[in-house]
Amino acid sequence: MNFAEGVNITELTPQELERLLMSRLKEILGTTYAVGAISSRTVSGTNQGIDGIAMVNIPDGPKVVLLIECKSQPRPSQVPPAPGPRSADFPAVAIEKKFEHGKLREVRAWVFAAPSISERMAEVCVEHGWSWFDLAGNCQISVPGVLSISHRGKPPVHVAARPDANLGTAEAARVLRALLLPERLATHWTQRELREFSYPNVSLGLVNKIVAHLRNEHYLEYISGDGFRVAEPEKLLLAWRDAYRFDRIKQQQWFTLLRESQVSDVIRKHQLPVAWAAFSAASRQAPTVRQPRMWLMANDEHVEALRDALEAKSVDTGANVTVLVPPDAGYLRYKPEEDQAGPCTHPVQTYVDVWHAGGRGQEAAEAVLTQRLRPEWAKRKAP
Repeated sequence: MNFAEGVNITELTPQELERLLMSRLKEILGTTYAVGAISSRTVSGTNQGIDGIAMVNIPDGPKVVLLIECKSQPRPSQVPPAPGPRSADFPAVAIEKKFEHGKLREVRAWVFAAPSISERMAEVCVEHGWSWFDLAGNCQISVPGVLSISHRGKPPVHVAARPDANLGTAEAARVLRALLLPERLATHWTQRELREFSYPNVSLGLVNKIVAHLRNEHYLEYISGDGFRVAEPEKLLLAWRDAYRFDRIKQQQWFTLLRESQVSDVIRKHQLPVAWAAFSAASRQAPTVRQPRMWLMANDEHVEALRDALEAKSVDTGANVTVLVPPDAGYLRYKPEEDQAGPCTHPVQTYVDVWHAGGRGQEAAEAVLTQRLRPEWAKRKAP
C-alpha cells in the first residue's frame, strides 16, 4: 500500500494494521540501519504478548531488539503490555541490557506504534521511557548511546478521530478553571463535587465527558477509592490554552480621559463587579510587559454602568480601554485583589486571555506562568 494515498483505519483488521505499522518501521529504520526480520511473538522473560519485534544491526555495536506495541486509537492513559504488574497509568519501562564478558551484547527497548501519535501521546511516551512511531513516519526511536532516529511534522495518513470532549467551549472552561486553581490542586475530586464547584452550573454529563477525556489524555489520575486529582496542571493549562477560543469573548473599544489610577478609584467607589484583565492583570500578577492600553473584563449586564462611570465613549480608532465581555460569569470568578488597583482576573484566566491577546501577549503569559502559577502549584502539589 502507498502510505501517501491515505489509510482507512476503520476498515483494517488488527493484523492488517500491525503489518502496515511493521512495514513503516522497517522503512524508518532502514534509512540508517540494517534491519533484520520483523515479526510478532512473545518475548521470553516478560510473560507478555507483544505485537512485533524488530532486530537492528548496529555496526560494531550491540544487537538492538525493539519490542513493539500497536494501538489503533492510542490514548496516553492506555497501558501497553510491559514488564511488571499492570496499573491504571501509562507504565514506565526501562531499557534492558545484556552483557557478555563485560561487553554490551544486546539491548531491548519498548516502542509504541499507532496510525497517528499526538503531541501529548508522544510526550507521555518519552516521559515513561517508550520510543514511538506512526504510519506517517513521524517517530522518536532512541536507545541512548546506541541508536537515535527522530522525524516530526509529517501529515497523518488518515483522518484522526475527533476528541472525546471540546475543551474550547465556555462550559468546559468552568470545569477546567476549577481543576487548575492552585488552591484546589491537592483536592481529591468526585465528578459530583467537581460539578458543584464549577461556576456557573454545568451538567453532570458534561463533567463526565471532560473527566473521561482528561483521564484518557493522562492529565488526571485516579486515587483508589478516593476520586481523582490533577496529575499535571501545567500541561493541562497548555492544553486548555491551545483549545481556548479568545475570539468568542466580545470586545469593546473605548476612550476615556481618566488615567489608570483614576479608573481604579472609580471601580472601587462604584463597587463595580469588574476586573483588570489580560495585559492589565498580567502587569500586576507578573510584571514583565507593560502596555499603555487598559484592559478590563465585565459581564454584559455591567458594561453600561462601567462605561458611564468611566465617562468613556466607544471609538473605532484611538481607544485606550479594551473591555472584554465574556460568555458567562465564570470568567470573572475567583478575582484576587492584586494591589490597591482593585481585582484582577485569576492568574489561570489571565494566562489564557493574554496569550491570545496579540502583541507581546505570549511573553506576558509566560511570565504569569513562571512567576505565579508554577510556584503556587509547586507549593500545593500533593506528594
